[in-house]
This record gives sequence, C-alpha cells and structure tokens, in this order.
Amino acid sequence: MPTATLTEPIVATSTPIASSSAKNLLFKAPTVKAKINYLDRSVEKPFLYLYPDRPEGEPENNFVYSSQEVQITDLRRTTPEERERSGFNTRQAGFQIVDGWGDQGGKTAKAWEERRWDEKGWIESEYYADIDLLMKRELGVTSTFIFDHTVRKRRSASDQHLPDDAENRKPVQQAHCDQSRKAGENRILKHLGEEVLEKVKRGELHAQLVNVWRPLRGEAWDTPLAFADSRTVSRGEDGKPLDWKPSELKYKTWSGETLAIHSNPDHRWYYYSGLPTSKSVFLKCYDSETETRTPHTAFEDPTTPEDSEPRWSIEVRVLAITDPKLKQAGGGALPSSL
Repeated sequence: MPTATLTEPIVATSTPIASSSAKNLLFKAPTVKAKINYLDRSVEKPFLYLYPDRPEGEPENNFVYSSQEVQITDLRRTTPEERERSGFNTRQAGFQIVDGWGDQGGKTAKAWEERRWDEKGWIESEYYADIDLLMKRELGVTSTFIFDHTVRKRRSASDQHLPDDAENRKPVQQAHCDQSRKAGENRILKHLGEEVLEKVKRGELHAQLVNVWRPLRGEAWDTPLAFADSRTVSRGEDGKPLDWKPSELKYKTWSGETLAIHSNPDHRWYYYSGLPTSKSVFLKCYDSETETRTPHTAFEDPTTPEDSEPRWSIEVRVLAITDPKLKQAGGGALPSSL
C-alpha cells in the first residue's frame, strides 16, 4: 500500500496564508499527492439543470474541469490544540474537526453504532437535536435551524443500480462550496423570514451556514473528504483573480447558487484519514459577517487500504444564529420570533 510523505511544518496565520509574511511553524504532518477537480477559468457562467425536462437543446451543465495534482495534508495525527493554534476552526480556516456528539451521555453514540440512522425519521428527530447541542457547545451559537441533509454512499460495482437521491447520493469529486452569499441570505429568508434577514443584514444577528459531515459507519478511509483553508483562497485581494465562481442550480420553478472553485497553487488542502464516526467535520459555507468559507471535495486517496469499505457519510446543513443580546443575558435558545 502507498504511504504518505511528511511535509514541512504546517503554517498558521490570521491573514490569508498566500499573502502573509508572518509565519509560525507549528508541527509536521504527512501528506498525500492526489488530484482535485477544479472548474476551468474558461467557464464564465456555470450552470446545472436539476430537472429532467430542461429546455430543448440545453446541456445538463456547462462545466469544464481542470484536474490538478496537489498536496493534501493529513490531520489524523494532530491534536485539537495543534489544530486550534493553526487556526483550523470555522472562524479562520472555515473548517473544524470536532470530537464527540452533542449528547455527552452516550445515547446518540450507541444509537449510531446500532445504525438507527437507517430508520425512517430517526435522523430528523434525534440526530438533528444532537447537532443542535453540538453546535451550541462548539460554536457558541444561540439557535439552529436544520433545513436538510444528504446521505452519500460510494457505490461498489454491485450497487451501481441504486438511485441518486438525497438518501443515497454519490460523493462529489469537484471542489465547491454549497452556498454563495446570495444563497445564504435566500436560505435565511426562506426558513426564518424577512424580519430575521433584515436583522442579520443590520448586524443585530450573526448568521452562519455550516455543514456537519460525519461517517455513517466504521472509519472513512475510502474516498475521503478534503477541505481547503479559506485563508488561502483568493477573494480578489491586490487585484488577484477571484477563485470563487457563482454557479447557478436551475430547478423547475426557482434557482439556487453554489460556488465552484478555480485552481490556485496557493491553496492548502487538508483531510483526516480514516475519520471515525465519533468525530465530525464542520464546513462553513456562509457567514453574514465575513467571507470565510471552505471549499471541499471528495478525492481518491492513494494510501487508502485495499480492504476499506465504500465510504458512507452524512452531511447536515445548519443555519446557525447568534444573538449577542441573548449571549450577554446567558440565554440558551432564541424565541420563535427571534
């Protein structure tokens, strides 16, 4: 089996790494060489139709990908303290490795081991509640609204016939971010209402949209998730070209918007090989106060053990709201009116 190589020490900065002159060397970690599929810069207005009877003559999408070999650093041997010192959190890098569950009494962990997630309604009724507790503890938010989830299953040869739906989707192997700023605000409007959106825009409430990614079974060695440090992704600083490209999702009666990612040698990619079910990854996709968000993608890890199970995972999409007044008053949850 191929082995990972040891990199130079990981660099931590509070500004975009690509333009930072102050670099603090913290620790060493192994890396692998793997391919990341980026959107080619020749694509001006990417789109994807998500309904079958699209206009005659229209392609399903106009994506053109540029596959780049990159170094991806494995965080498996790192400690929470090392990751925090490196800024590997949702505030700075846009991603965070999180230990444990919202419920610290073992109830959710036991149910997960028993595969209760395969029972109809269990995820919505039990796991959503666990994520609410986890995000309040880890991020200090005062309220959450979970609007959907997706189960992803990398299929073996015998499972190729299975439908591609929200309970059984393939891992996505293109660098992307699930929400643009426009899409994040539309989510707030759709799920929490115009009054809340106006409070967010005025800065009275802080809104984030965070994906919570967790393996469903065993350890996620196969087709792992890679995530890029947001500080290394160009936002157009100093006249540099933007790495983010709004991508339209065309539904029958409405349109959504994600962000495709262009390649840039400044990007720094990370993953956690063999992530166990007792850990999750927070991926920030939208922040009402900053442009911090993390590109992510599944990838083929050349060091994956040959006997690894096909990756099964779940990602839950969470609108997380922080009300400063409630935090000052020691409140734990927002009233329904916000």
